Amino acid sequence: MKRRFTAARRTAAIVLAAGLLVLVGCTSAPGGGNRFTACVTTLFPTGTFAEFTTALQNQGAQHGMTFDVQDVSNDSAKENQVLTACGTRKVDMVIASVVSPTGSLAALRRLNSSGVPVICYNTCLNAPDDQQLTRAFVTNDQRKLGATTAAAAADYIRTKLGGKATIAYLTCETYDVCKQRREGLDQGLAGLDIDVAAAQEGFVVDKATPVATSILAAHPDVDVFLAENEDGVVAAANAIRARGLTGKAVVFGIGINPTVGQLLLDPAGTVVETTGQDAASWAGEVIKIAEQIHSGQNTGPYEHYTPGPAFTHDNPAPVQEYLATHAG
Repeated sequence: MKRRFTAARRTAAIVLAAGLLVLVGCTSAPGGGNRFTACVTTLFPTGTFAEFTTALQNQGAQHGMTFDVQDVSNDSAKENQVLTACGTRKVDMVIASVVSPTGSLAALRRLNSSGVPVICYNTCLNAPDDQQLTRAFVTNDQRKLGATTAAAAADYIRTKLGGKATIAYLTCETYDVCKQRREGLDQGLAGLDIDVAAAQEGFVVDKATPVATSILAAHPDVDVFLAENEDGVVAAANAIRARGLTGKAVVFGIGINPTVGQLLLDPAGTVVETTGQDAASWAGEVIKIAEQIHSGQNTGPYEHYTPGPAFTHDNPAPVQEYLATHAG
């Protein structure tokens, strides 16, 4: 009996020691552990979102941060599940591009109640909920993105088309940010002799390409496509090629990814200009704000605007530089 008791104590001591070793491993010194972990949601797994999360992982590693990235597929129900799980796990932070300015409200309220701070990027809630439930919003000046693209399109219409054009929009105006882009586009084109043949939603390549193709089938006289996001740019270019209108119709857009970059370099010149969103700058700004929140510092103004660089077919060097840093 005594021998069994001693063996049991020895076993318990070994288990306790192993447990302490695991605990020490989880709370290692700053040089070997992570300062905090954040949940990150994306609306889509590709394009600007993929660039953002890659930059976030790369830059965050230098600051002792790790990120659990979850794509919610533009689905409010999936987003709710993901954010609820993040709140249950009591992560240090949530970094979210929300699916809906109203439909995402309940999930962010729960995070707020559980004490998990939220940084919005790209999209956020409507005012005043945005500033009540989230700590900061990293984005671009959306109207300026639209205005920059409109200025390039207006110059093309004046110099190449004699100031008169038939145009079509591929929109993403289910999101408020795209409504703001549209305002910038429309304001920048005001005063020109323009006939708007169509304005239809199309912001995911697979779904937007048949939309753009149908627009051109119904309106083969379209001179200019205006696409409100990068997938719209690709879809419009695909449709122009498919309808045999290369050299007749062109594309101006907002947003860039490697596919758009290659289209800008295409000798056909179908994509003339796009105003990009610098996802690496998004990541850098998010990391800076996350550190400020974590250390109790003031994060400054609620909205944090990052640059929106313009890329053009006529100036390939910036496009080539972009592609060189976004290979694969």
